[in-house]
Amino acid sequence: MIVIGAGIVGACVASWLQRDGREVMLIDPEEPGAAASSGNGGMFSGSSIIPVAMPGVAAKVPGWLMDAEGPLTLRWTYLPQMLPWLWRFIRSATPEKVEAQARALRALLAGALENYAPIVRDAGAEHLVHRQGMLYLYASEASWRNDARNTDLRRRNGVEIEDLVGDALREREPDLGPGFTHARLVRANGHTSDPRALVQALVAHATARGAQRVRERVVGFEENGAGVRAVLTSHGRRPASHIVLACGAWSKPLAKKLGDAIPLDTERGYHINIAQPEKGPRTPTLYVDGSFSVTPMRGGLRFTGTVELAGLKAAPNWRRADLLLSQGRRLYPGLYASDDASRITRWMGFRPSLPDSLPVIGRSTRFANAFYAFGHGHVGMCAASTTGRAIADLIAGRSPCVALDPFRAGRFS
Repeated sequence: MIVIGAGIVGACVASWLQRDGREVMLIDPEEPGAAASSGNGGMFSGSSIIPVAMPGVAAKVPGWLMDAEGPLTLRWTYLPQMLPWLWRFIRSATPEKVEAQARALRALLAGALENYAPIVRDAGAEHLVHRQGMLYLYASEASWRNDARNTDLRRRNGVEIEDLVGDALREREPDLGPGFTHARLVRANGHTSDPRALVQALVAHATARGAQRVRERVVGFEENGAGVRAVLTSHGRRPASHIVLACGAWSKPLAKKLGDAIPLDTERGYHINIAQPEKGPRTPTLYVDGSFSVTPMRGGLRFTGTVELAGLKAAPNWRRADLLLSQGRRLYPGLYASDDASRITRWMGFRPSLPDSLPVIGRSTRFANAFYAFGHGHVGMCAASTTGRAIADLIAGRSPCVALDPFRAGRFS
């Protein structure tokens, strides 16, 4: 069987299929983990269940777009192409839909570390996975109080959260600037100290166990009406008993060839990495007011975040990455004090995002032997292990480890 995509989702799918004794071929034109998987914040965040579109979001979007330092920006030339996605995005922000989306995300994310454990152990990559919790940090007491709706939504879905105020926060995070006095801690969350290395370890182990890895670009499929017989690539024909589409932001046109029109689009995210940081968090941190995360990595301190709507072809706007650095220095005074440019690396990647904040996981509506595992948006690293296990369950004829109805491809028809 063929898995299209060698990012974190494809790697987890292949790993779980191999645990069932399946023969697997991974097809990707790039090296494993070279795309979005390499540059994300590395969080295994079972608490990341808040949809991007929340009630009242329509009123906030214009202000965000007008703020050069806001969490969201749009290339105006891309607006006509983005309008259908934005319309669905706004329509998904009703209280009833948000409650359902949060429940679905919690079911998908809650068991992430448990579903990673066996495949990470098989790959000898346990040193890359850490369980140090995650901190939600606020700019002020008012911001902390104003986030009560999201906190309550998490708690209603089983997330255990501790409030850290004043000295308790200072004791845990001594490098924080003096103006930061309020945070919330989720001890159950974890992170990886090298996302790309984790993907590479999973793929290397799969290859050592007999998986084939092919660097080709998928261009279409050969089908006989009832199922897919082969994957067509830039180099020829690859016969397949089953296929799994897991190529992230590049999945939309291939899903359409399989009979499903999925409103997938791209949130371009940025990161900036500081080698040998003078200051930083002890606990991986999400700065709520700035909508970015801060994660200690093997290569330094990584700031990850912001959303840019500009599609797959526009050149990077590195000002978005520099914004992360300037905001990060407000959090940790004294960080990057030398301005040594050799210590800074920037990155831009493509989050594959659906307007309702839920990925597409499950069977194609047209072909019984074609499966989808894409569109994970901001939670791909966390959701990948459970997604991979659920796809393996479906192919084996078992009940999936998580209910997949909220993630079905047909919900957009």
